[in-house]
Amino acid sequence: MRPRTKALVAAGSGIAVGLAGLALTTLPAGADDDPVLPAIEPEALVESALAAEPQAFSGEAEVSNELGLPALPGTEDLDFESARVFHDGQESARVQVEKPTSEVTFVKNPDEAWAYDSQERTAEHLTWDDADAAAARKHAEAQLADPARAAAQIIEQLRPTSEITVDGTARVAGRAAYELVLTPKPTEKTLLREVTVAIDEQTRMPLAFDVYANGRSEPVLSLGFVELDLGAQDPALFDFTPPQGTKVETTDVGDAAGHRAGKDSAGKDGAADHMTEQGRTTVGDGWDTVVIAELPTDLPKMPGGMSDGASGDLPGAFAGGDQDLTGALEQIGQPVSGEFGTGTHVQIAVGGAIVTDDGRVAAGAVPQQVLVDALDQQ
Repeated sequence: MRPRTKALVAAGSGIAVGLAGLALTTLPAGADDDPVLPAIEPEALVESALAAEPQAFSGEAEVSNELGLPALPGTEDLDFESARVFHDGQESARVQVEKPTSEVTFVKNPDEAWAYDSQERTAEHLTWDDADAAAARKHAEAQLADPARAAAQIIEQLRPTSEITVDGTARVAGRAAYELVLTPKPTEKTLLREVTVAIDEQTRMPLAFDVYANGRSEPVLSLGFVELDLGAQDPALFDFTPPQGTKVETTDVGDAAGHRAGKDSAGKDGAADHMTEQGRTTVGDGWDTVVIAELPTDLPKMPGGMSDGASGDLPGAFAGGDQDLTGALEQIGQPVSGEFGTGTHVQIAVGGAIVTDDGRVAAGAVPQQVLVDALDQQ
């Protein structure tokens, strides 16, 4: 992933990331008859899913994204339909994201991580030493579209602020699964209605989940396995050598963490709950989490002018002419202000984002005032 796009990718995906620090993932259950499985209590199912042994596997995942994100620079990285996922059951993983004109490959092993874009012929290389291994794993895993790991983290982070039930069974990628449902408690301010997670009956590996918004019958975001094969994987899958001619940018996790810590220490009273490994600040927890990221200073020019209907769910795309980000936001958003200063609020399908005039983005599946409050804490 190109460094200049990271902040906008983080902010653009923040409507999903705002739930738990990762993009949400899910998969439709399919047309097979629902399996008959032994009854299980919701908390027992959650505990078993979180305690499940990691599995070695290969699989294909598909995504459907109806979040309504505008076509801002960087959010093209959210636009993919399928991915191949490989895991060795320990620390190594590989994800190959198919796009119409290219493939983006993420590879992580115990010693390093790579993100390679075949169209741009660029690669980000992440390195670390033993002292930084934990931070490195978190940073690298945040870029992997692995439905199993993402779903497990979503369960863990939404659990304290959710009502949890088991609502029947499903068959996902040919495997029998329980349907776990997480519903926000009445005190939560989120615009989401529920998240349903399919958990494998045999391995307790999360296979898929759907994200539903208030007032919508269909999921607004779904990604998960359509094919899944358990078993040992070829170790060569988890080594990566960039093709000749690739422009490589290498980052040491320790150096990056020190840079982030220096910036964070200059913040306002330490108000943010924590800084993620990709440099994002999160405020709040559970369903009401807001992600705040700095915009890159070298954003490219982008096409101006939204097509018809570019409000509400923002289905249009920028077209015709050239203008900067501020001009585009004025067409699709509304001015907003607070103790943080001034900016523009952009409404999307399941929440919104505020782009501040001083170069930050706050996003989450929450009403506008929650975003303002989060920025005011910085």
